[in-house]
Amino acid sequence: AQKAVIGTAVGGLALIGIGVGTLLWPTRDLVVSFAGTFAVIVGVAMLTPGVMVIGMKLAGPLTGRLWGALGRMAPRNVVNSLSRTAIAVAALMVAVAVTIGVSVMIGSFRNTVVVWLTQTLQGDIYISVPGGTASSPSTPIDPAVLDTLQGWPGIARVDTLRATTIDSPDGPIDVSAFENPDDPNETLYYSREIPVENVWEAMQGGGVLVSEPLARRLGLPMHGGHIVLYTDAGIHEFPILGIFYDYASSAGVVLMAQNVYQSLWDDQTITAVALRLEPGQNVDAVAADLREAFAPIQQMSVNPNQALRANVLAIFDRTFAITGALQMLATIVAFVGVLSALLSLQLEKQRELGILRAVGLTTRQLWQLTLLETGLMGTVAGILAMPTGYALALILVYIINRRAFGWTLQMQVLPMPFLTALLVAVSAALLAGIYPARRMSRMITADAIRFE
Repeated sequence: AQKAVIGTAVGGLALIGIGVGTLLWPTRDLVVSFAGTFAVIVGVAMLTPGVMVIGMKLAGPLTGRLWGALGRMAPRNVVNSLSRTAIAVAALMVAVAVTIGVSVMIGSFRNTVVVWLTQTLQGDIYISVPGGTASSPSTPIDPAVLDTLQGWPGIARVDTLRATTIDSPDGPIDVSAFENPDDPNETLYYSREIPVENVWEAMQGGGVLVSEPLARRLGLPMHGGHIVLYTDAGIHEFPILGIFYDYASSAGVVLMAQNVYQSLWDDQTITAVALRLEPGQNVDAVAADLREAFAPIQQMSVNPNQALRANVLAIFDRTFAITGALQMLATIVAFVGVLSALLSLQLEKQRELGILRAVGLTTRQLWQLTLLETGLMGTVAGILAMPTGYALALILVYIINRRAFGWTLQMQVLPMPFLTALLVAVSAALLAGIYPARRMSRMITADAIRFE
């Protein structure tokens, strides 16, 4: 096993190179993307034996200084049993790396959504008809509801929106037509062709904004270009003024000025309203009064800004709750792998341990030796999992999510997932060593020595 370390490491580096090349290949095929991810992870796992040999040589002087003879024996024992310990450490490392990668990805995704909501939800109250989708309400609002809003005390501005689906040469496309001149200034852009202060004027002239998921789904250029839609007056080509970040759906949307939409489709329907209140108004009280006023006219969903934002984040957290169970399951599987390796080592080293007991190794020292070995294994797994988990997070954020949904997430790296993962790796390894240590401490020395 020790002779194969260098060859295995070279093979691992080659596999990592193949995986990176596969991931950089321009394609939206998720099977290819996951194959590249698999190659990278397996390649890093193949580096585990070499990292363990180097790590144990570096750890030997330190553990020897702290624990004496036992501290010098533990790293050597780990290396001498490399055929079993390396596989157990690799399994634990991959499980912990997955925990890091997924945690960083989810944290980055949540932070991105929070920033996006802050930029997107600038109104104080949002009104729509229940039903359809939360991101694109398409049920028409009764004109009487809009009349009720006119002159309502405490309302500074009423911004209307028409969300619908329009046919195009590329199939149905979601379109949102709005009349809020501040909206282009409050948008997070992936790319933009003109200064932000000129976007609204250009939109009133017929230009449109396209969301990043739609641009990636249709293969539109990320700078400039046009998008073609079928209007009531025939085929119309709209110049793209910019690509904006959007996380409402993976289908994407086209934003256009309401006057342009109404002139080309002759549609006066309104499907959503955003209200901006005068300073000092109680948002919840105004929302409650509006619900009461709308009740005789049409069933409406009236959501204050904070409540809508809280609902979105609550849905987000529920969506990713399952990942916690998956991470725990992966760690348990790796824990069983470490336990199995240690039990196998116990059988292999029974005669050796019997001789050590015969020459004076106490039960307490046997416990120390076993837990030192497992602690070193967990430490190597945790340390190697950190860069592996970070690499996995990069793949998930910038490749998998972008190809699956068309979203570019804003990477957020915090120290807590890495420190937690290291603690989990060491703890799992130490816990896995308790049962083998207990069994070895109960063995009869005479039986162990004559064991064949």
